[in-house]
Amino acid sequence: MRFRHLTPGYFRVLQMQVAGELKAEPRNPLPGIAATLLAVLGLGGSCYAVWKMVEQQPPPQAP
Repeated sequence: MRFRHLTPGYFRVLQMQVAGELKAEPRNPLPGIAATLLAVLGLGGSCYAVWKMVEQQPPPQAP
């Protein structure tokens, strides 16, 4: 069940889920795992790129 707007019916469904009267839809863990993997790869690539850029700069000369 997906709702696009916050309606009174949506809050009623949430209350029923909290009370245990309505079973929540089973969740597939694959999208969460894929998102985490992509986030780690993105952060790793970004850190590597910054490290390479910093490595290329010559050291500052003292006046």
